[in-house]
Formats: sequence, structure tokens, C-alpha cells
Amino acid sequence: MKNKGLYLALSPIIWVIGAIGLAGCGGGSDSDDSSSNGGGSSDGRLTGDIVYYATQCDVSQPAVGADIIVHRKDGSILSQSKVPSTGKFDIAWPSDAYHFSYAQQINGELFVYSKLNVIAGDIGIVGERNANIDSACVCSDYEFDLSDVKANYSGYDVYIDGNNSSTSANVCEQDGTLPPVNLVLTPSYDDGLTPYAAQIDVKDYANNSTIYVDPSIFENQANEGVVLNAELSSGNENIYDPKFRTFSETDYGRVNWIQWPMSAQVFPELFANNFITYSNFESLGGNDYGQIYYYTSRRHRVTAPNDTQVVQLQQNQQKMLQSTDAILNSFAEDDASNYDFTGIGTGKTMLQIDFGQSSVANWTIEAPLKGTFPDLDLPSNLQTPFEQITQANLSVMIYGYFSHSSTQYNQFRAKVAEIQRADLKTRSSFYDNYVIEQISVDIY
Repeated sequence: MKNKGLYLALSPIIWVIGAIGLAGCGGGSDSDDSSSNGGGSSDGRLTGDIVYYATQCDVSQPAVGADIIVHRKDGSILSQSKVPSTGKFDIAWPSDAYHFSYAQQINGELFVYSKLNVIAGDIGIVGERNANIDSACVCSDYEFDLSDVKANYSGYDVYIDGNNSSTSANVCEQDGTLPPVNLVLTPSYDDGLTPYAAQIDVKDYANNSTIYVDPSIFENQANEGVVLNAELSSGNENIYDPKFRTFSETDYGRVNWIQWPMSAQVFPELFANNFITYSNFESLGGNDYGQIYYYTSRRHRVTAPNDTQVVQLQQNQQKMLQSTDAILNSFAEDDASNYDFTGIGTGKTMLQIDFGQSSVANWTIEAPLKGTFPDLDLPSNLQTPFEQITQANLSVMIYGYFSHSSTQYNQFRAKVAEIQRADLKTRSSFYDNYVIEQISVDIY
């Protein structure tokens, strides 16, 4: 940042916020940073895996040659190295090491990821998705003959793997086997109709097969869904059109991830792990140069589907804007700056900032909710792409799982790494109760 490449690209964003009278309204913190909880640890080692993930399946490959940067507390570069052929790194983490970055180049686009206030230990498995390794995925295409299903269930929409606009599916192996295809029948208009779901095992069908779907697969009691009585609490009376999604966690990942046009539904007889997500997205204003948006969301496990599902969305638009303004000021001043996102709602542990332009360069910074935002340096070859950004986008989000306090961010990171190393088939219950608030700025 010392050459102000990031600030020059961010200046239109600062203008957008200033134009609607929200910049400079406070939100910064004069308190000390929280570096006592991270960074500056005694000499140790930092380990982890940096990989590329396929976009179509669960295949990953070592990100050989990707850049690794260790920063001092002020953001200056302490050391640099490259990801070895195994994808696993094991580097010195001396007492003056505070922040960690890695950078990956994918089809000419730069992705930089930085973690602030890091302590020695395992950071887990990290990396970006890369369509170039999709060739390692084993996938098959199937067409589904729904003629009799549509005749028998004329008042229903049909979802195939969460999609109601196609009668086909592309299915890729996971752990060496093709997962089942999920079908959902949901009422098109009448909320009083029963929803249905079923699974089709496609392992014995050849690629490009057309599979006839017999309506009888929906006829068992286990195929009947439960229409949820989902509502926001009285504290959200100003939200008129919340979005409700449900999904199920399985050994093959998340299935039936559907935003319902009417009432949300789950299928507890087919799937043991069902979830509902509540969210609201709103515009906070803007001008001819861009727009500012606010997003809030909560997720929880559905343990009693026949009970009313009530949640209160956290709404802290002004506090989020004020604290975001403090982050922008740290860029504008081209220097370290205190910030504070603590006290904004509950259940949150981490701050994440995403900045960049698609097809050019992107920077993600993971940080504590409170601390000092350093003047992070990058090697010149990685810094140059950020100076070429002409249409920047910024996202500032705070999130958590009601598991760790705002000062326990390194314990949070350790838990995430531990879960990754466990290689569980079904996602850990640690992630059940999710909360997020986000400010985003889009430049036209």
C-alpha cells in the first residue's frame, strides 16, 4: 500500500460513501489494538496447506509456486517463500512475525489472502477455486424425463439438485462415487399442498443417459415434506420481504439449497441435518458513481420442524457504516489505523474485508473484530495489479457461529483448522448457528 495503489483504487468508494453523508461520522476506536491475542508470539513454526480447489467437484491440487509472505506488526515484509510441490508449508514464525499472506495467480487474475494477528501453529487448508483443474473431476450429464411427474403433480414446480429451470443435471464424483440426484416437488401456488422430495441413484446410468422419473418415487411417507412456519421476531417489523432458504447437510455436501417463493420446506424423513437461513438485503443509497448495500443473515438447525421457526435478524446498518468508514480512512491515510467492530450485534468473531476487481486482482483480509489495520506491504509484482484496478468493489463483513468471543479469534482459527484436518463427511455442527452482517460498495 505504500505506493497508494490501493488507495487510488478505493478513492471512488470513499466518494460514494461521502456523497450520501455517511463518511466521517465516526466509528473508529481510540483504544489499543488487540495484538496481545495474536502475533508477537515466541519463536515457533507456521504450517498449513495451500491448494487449488476444482469448481465442479471435491478435487484439490497443491498450489505449487504460490507466494507466501510473512509480515511484521507494521505490515512490512519479514520474509517470502514459495509453496512447495506438496502444497504443504512449514515456515519459521519468529517473535516479530504478526501477519500472514499468500497469493495465487489463476488465468491472469491475482488473488491475495491475508490473515492478521496470527500466532504459530497450523492454519489449516486454504486456497482458491480454479477451473483449470476441473479436468481432474469425473462427471456425467443426465437428462430426466419428467413427463409423468408433471402430469401427476400438475400444481408443482420440480427442482433438480436445487434448480427448477432445467431438466438436466451434471453430477461429479465425490470420494470416488457419484452422489444421488435430489428432486423436490414444491407447490406452484397453493401453500396448502404437501411438498415432496426423493433421490435418484445415477451410478448405474451411462453418461448422457435420459432417466425416466417414475411418480411413485414420491409416494412414501418419508418423501413428504414439512412446510415450516418461519417468521422474524417482533424486533424486525421494518423488514417486509425477508428471504428464507432451506438446505440439508449430507455426506455429499449441501443439498436442496433452495430459496422458496412461498413457505420454506424441509424433508426430515429423508435428511437428518436440516437448516433454515433468514436474510435481508437493502440499498443504503449512492450516486452516479456507485451504490452502498447492507446484508444481514442468520442460520440455524431445524430440530423441531413442526414448531414455529422464529429468528431475529441483527440490524446494525449505521454501526457497520461507521466502522467501515474507519477502515476506509486507514486506506486513505496510507497508514495503520485503529478500528472496532465489537459491540455490533452478537455471536461474531471475525472481520473479513474483500476488495478488488474481477479478472484483475482481489484481496481478502481476515482480521479480529478490533485492532489495528496495518499498512500491509506486498512484493512489487503482486502490488502492481492492484494499481491497474479501474472499477473496484469492496465488501466488509463480520461473522461468527456464537462459539468464540471477539478476543478468541486465534482459538476460532485453530478450531476451523482442526475440523478441516478431521476430514468429516458431513459438515461439523460447529457451523450450525451462523450470523453475518455486511456492507458492500459497488462502483459503476
